[in-house]
Amino acid sequence: MRHLRRFRVFLPLAAAAACGPAIANVSAAADAGPVGATPQAAEPADEADTAAEALARAREAYAAGDLPAATAAAEESLAAATGTETADGARLLLARAALLERRWDDARRRLGEVRGAEAKYAPGYLELVEVLAADAVRPLESLPEEERREAAARLAELALLPGDDPVAAVRLALQLRLDLALGLRAALVQHAAAYAPRAEARAGRRWVEEAERVLADPSALTETEVLELWTGVAGDSPLWPSVARRRIEVALAAGDLATAGEALERAAVVRPDAPWLRELRARVAAVADVDAGRIGALLPTSGPSAEVGRRVLAAMEQGLASFGDRFVLEVRDTGGDETRTREAVRALAAESKVVAILGPIEARVATAAVEEATAAGVPIVSLNVQRDVASAAHCRFREFATYAAEVEALVGYAWDHARGRRFVVLRAAGRYGEVLSELAADAVERRGGELIAIEPYAAGQTEFLDLATAVRRARPDAILFADSAARVALVAPALAYEDLWPQPAPHDPASAAPGGPRREALYLLPSAAADPAALADARRYLEGAVTAVGFVPAARPEDRTPFEAALAARGVTAPTQLEAFAHDAARIAATLLAGGAANRPALCRALAEVESADTVVPFAGFGADGEARRPVRIAVFRAGSFAPLPTSTP
Repeated sequence: MRHLRRFRVFLPLAAAAACGPAIANVSAAADAGPVGATPQAAEPADEADTAAEALARAREAYAAGDLPAATAAAEESLAAATGTETADGARLLLARAALLERRWDDARRRLGEVRGAEAKYAPGYLELVEVLAADAVRPLESLPEEERREAAARLAELALLPGDDPVAAVRLALQLRLDLALGLRAALVQHAAAYAPRAEARAGRRWVEEAERVLADPSALTETEVLELWTGVAGDSPLWPSVARRRIEVALAAGDLATAGEALERAAVVRPDAPWLRELRARVAAVADVDAGRIGALLPTSGPSAEVGRRVLAAMEQGLASFGDRFVLEVRDTGGDETRTREAVRALAAESKVVAILGPIEARVATAAVEEATAAGVPIVSLNVQRDVASAAHCRFREFATYAAEVEALVGYAWDHARGRRFVVLRAAGRYGEVLSELAADAVERRGGELIAIEPYAAGQTEFLDLATAVRRARPDAILFADSAARVALVAPALAYEDLWPQPAPHDPASAAPGGPRREALYLLPSAAADPAALADARRYLEGAVTAVGFVPAARPEDRTPFEAALAARGVTAPTQLEAFAHDAARIAATLLAGGAANRPALCRALAEVESADTVVPFAGFGADGEARRPVRIAVFRAGSFAPLPTSTP
């Protein structure tokens, strides 16, 4: 039995010696003559006319699929031939017929006898014989994956006579089976397009249908693969309409209206009756029907958060200031209400035709906003702490520090500056505290520290003496407050009542612990708790606490950055990271729009691919999860405000 391993060395030594050194690749074979024609060898002067005439009849019968007649005529030609070229032509035709009739030994023998110019094709046919013989013993699909891939590569490299459609169909059938087994979807479409005109109708139809399933799946092919199919599949192929449709859809997804329009025009010429032409023309028109100079903003302009909305709007306007009057910022009031937020997004998308939406800033309406924006196909850059709303694949981005970055920075700082390695997390029952607690547990465990469990308190709780007693007994070296500033302002005095205070700054791990009943721990605050106004009543109990934020304003007017000075001129002093992120979101969107991303799909792609921008807070693009890649800074709470430390934590 001959198995696939037999031809790993390419050819048996005897056959290799017989075939000579001239081995052509596929490109060389394709250059040897036009498809559909068999190279004709020049006849020597002493060649008998009967040999040449018999070889011509053999080739004609072979092309017609009459293998017995082709074999008989080729045998007649070989018997009469006195010249090498005619004899080799007959031998090669006999080998091809034997291959198609699965007479492996006859095919090997005839291929080994070819000596002249056509010997360069013998290795390709001999390799195909070995693959077919091995497949008859053990189907290629059942081989280990490595051997299947090797077989697929060898089949692709075979050099066959140009125009040898019967053998080409055999090779393509093998390649299609391997494509399917290996999940080579683009190759399957290419091979099915080549196989269909050469194969028996039923077999060709089966693989065309398989290729159609690949083309109908938007996730099956990469953009590059679709482009290669667009240029490689002939216009008369039964697969061309589906390839054309995928090419147009890919162009639309990228916002490339020029390419989509050109492909539509070609499709209308080649297949004017295609039923999807009207649908895709409408989609092209819809993508174009957008105001690339209008950006939507979802902000609370009424209700208790109206002042925050005013500050954020000023920051967004400052982010667009350098672009003059090129962009209009259209604001819709969320009012902190989900229904109003949904209506606002729909109006911005359908009536105002904005190219993008910035906001909202309230976590409680974030999910409603991104759901409506996704349904309308509008890129949205959310500006709040709500997780799980971002996804670059769905054109949803979040311009805010991530919980993971904050916790990693805080635990890392405590690891270097606390007096010990014992951590506790204080949190209310709820998802926010749960997430921060899980992140802290991972960060502490990776470093080899100890996280002491403390039961979460009720979400509406206001009295914390029992909690403080439990914390003191735990004897922590660092405490992470996984809650809002308002709640932290209630917990800290209770801890002080139990003589538990923040480790004073500068945080020297080698400093002596206080004597007596007083105990100290390094207090760690997430950005949600970094609100000096909300912490004001508890400032003495939090002196020396540290936070991790994306932006820290200057402590003195003379130290203000240009961003802070510009906002101060607009009536916004001491900007927080929220204002900084809002400014940067507007600046990033405007920069990409000005750079040519003139519609929603194009801007979506540009947001997913951007790697840097001229922003207030260092920015390294958005990740695949849609989250902004930004460093966070450690700041210390001193005299009622947060002051930055000289180092940054990535």
